[in-house]
Amino acid sequence: MTAERAISTRNDNAPISSLAKLRQKLPQLTRMSRHALSVIKHSTPRKLFNLALVELEYRLRRTTVRGHPYIIIVDPLNVCNLRCPLCPTGTGDLERKQQRMEWETFTRTIDEVAPYAYEVNLHNWGESLLHPRIFDMIEYVNSKNIATNMSTNFNRASDEKIDNLIKSGLEYLILSIDGITQDTYVKYRVRGNVNKVLGNVEKLIRRRKELGSRTPFIEWQFIVFEHNAHELEAAREMAYEMGVDRFRVIPPGIPFAAKEPDKLKDDWFLKDDEGRVEAFQGDVPTSCFYLYRSMTTNPDGGTAPCCIVYGDKNDFGDFKKESLDDIWNNRKYQSARSLFKKGGRGVEPTICDGCHIFKQHGQPAAPQDVIPLKSVQ
Repeated sequence: MTAERAISTRNDNAPISSLAKLRQKLPQLTRMSRHALSVIKHSTPRKLFNLALVELEYRLRRTTVRGHPYIIIVDPLNVCNLRCPLCPTGTGDLERKQQRMEWETFTRTIDEVAPYAYEVNLHNWGESLLHPRIFDMIEYVNSKNIATNMSTNFNRASDEKIDNLIKSGLEYLILSIDGITQDTYVKYRVRGNVNKVLGNVEKLIRRRKELGSRTPFIEWQFIVFEHNAHELEAAREMAYEMGVDRFRVIPPGIPFAAKEPDKLKDDWFLKDDEGRVEAFQGDVPTSCFYLYRSMTTNPDGGTAPCCIVYGDKNDFGDFKKESLDDIWNNRKYQSARSLFKKGGRGVEPTICDGCHIFKQHGQPAAPQDVIPLKSVQ
C-alpha cells in the first residue's frame, strides 16, 4: 500500500480525544503482554522466587531490598545517525561521553544479572545497529536464557544486518517509525529516510518468512505528535498489510533535564488537553517500579536508576568497578526508594528527588529507613 492511498482511507472524523485515550492505554497493555511472554519462556525457580520477592518489596515500598532487578536495559552505544529533537543524543545534550560499550563491560553486566533477568533491552540512547558486535551481544544474552529486545530507527539496516537480526535469535524488535510520508517522518526523525525504512521493513518480513523463523516479533512504534497524528491510522493499516506483528502508539516524552520543557510541549505535543499527558505518568500506582524491577547500564558501565536518566553525574553505580549487589542497595538506591515512604525524606541527594513520578506519588521516608548494606547481607 502506498502512503498516499493509506492516508486517503483513514477516518478523518475520528476525535483526537479518543486518540489520546488510546495513546495512554495501549503502551501499558502491550508492555504487559511482552513481559508475560518472557516470564513464561525464560523462567527458572530462582527467577520466579526473585520476581515474587521484587513485586512484594515494591508494593511494600521497601527501602533496602533482597530482590534483584529482572528487566535490564543495556545501552550498546550512545551514538545515533539521526538527530531527533526530543532526544538528548540528537540534540547534543547527552552529558556523557559518547562511545561504544566494550565487550568486557557487556559480558560482566550480563553475567551479574543473568540469575535474575527475564529481559535485556539492547537499546537506550543510541542506534544499536551501529555497534559492530550487536549480534554477538544478542547471542550472548540468549545463551543465558534471557529474552532479547532491541529498538532501532532502521535507517542503517543492510541486507546482511537484516539476516543477522533473524539468525541471531533476537526475540523482539521495535521499529521507530513516526510517519509514512517523508515530509511528516523527517520532521522528527531528522536525517532519516522513510522510504528506505519501509523498504527495510518489507525485506525483514520477507526474509523472516524465507528463513522459516518466528522471530523477531516485529513491533512498529509510532510516537504521535501534532504534526503526524493525521497519518496514524494510515500507518496502522500499512503496518498490518505489510505483515508487522504489532502496531503500538506511544506519547512523546520530554528529556529529563530539558531547559524549556513547556516550550517543547507546545512545539511537539498534541494541542488538546488529553494529548498533553506526559509519558510515564499514567501507570505508577504507588512507588517507582524502576527502583525495584529494572536497572540501566550505559556504554561506559555507569548505571542509572531508570532509562530516562542520561547524564553521568546522575549515575547510581559503575559496573566496571562494582558488583550488582554493591550497587543495588547502596545509599543512592536506598535514598531514592525512601522518597516513596511515609513520614521522612531521602538522605542522599539523587536525580530522583526532582522526578515527576515522585512529585505525583512520593511520600518521603524517615531517615532511619536508609540502613547499612551489611544489615541485609
